[in-house]
Amino acid sequence: MLFPYILAFIFCACSILLAFAVHELAHGYMATALGDPTPKYDGRLTLNPIKHLDWVGALALMLSLMLTGGRIVVGWGKPVRYSTEAMRSPITDGAIVALAGPLSNFFLALCAGLPVKFGLLASFPVIVSACTIFAGVNIALFIFNMIPFPPLDGWKIVQAIVPASVAYRMKDAENSWGMVPLYILMVAVYVFGSYTLGPIYRLFMEVLVGRMPMN
Repeated sequence: MLFPYILAFIFCACSILLAFAVHELAHGYMATALGDPTPKYDGRLTLNPIKHLDWVGALALMLSLMLTGGRIVVGWGKPVRYSTEAMRSPITDGAIVALAGPLSNFFLALCAGLPVKFGLLASFPVIVSACTIFAGVNIALFIFNMIPFPPLDGWKIVQAIVPASVAYRMKDAENSWGMVPLYILMVAVYVFGSYTLGPIYRLFMEVLVGRMPMN
């Protein structure tokens, strides 16, 4: 029957819109709290998903989840602009801003996944499906954005760990390369994702939800 697939598509689309909005809003609020008002002036301190949507990243996430069942996870939102130079500690504060986005997705995955895992919603199968897909989307965003590869959040988080001289070189490299590394990473994930990110994704789904989104 076609209806379950249509319903899954709707759940997946709505989950992506909300997950991206919360992810980017978390970046924006954290950057503002640490001294840079740019996200506020750009109108990014909002849950309006259109403000945060990158159509290519959203389509990549939806296709990767629905066509591979989590074997490949790729997705990103429209980056929030912020300047670490306006912050007290550009490298450390920049890493905190970067970490806020993935952590918000992890928190959403917990909230949606644990009730499913512990059977609290067993009497409501449609809600179970919706929560499972929502948790799956957020886990996918958490994992993908934590990859230490420019311009993803993981790249900025690593800068707070390495020596300052290395961190500033990483920062300069990210500014110089733009989005090109991301497109290269996408190709690599689609080729090798089943063997790298896929197992990590399935582990998170098992621990936090107890089932896969498309099961």
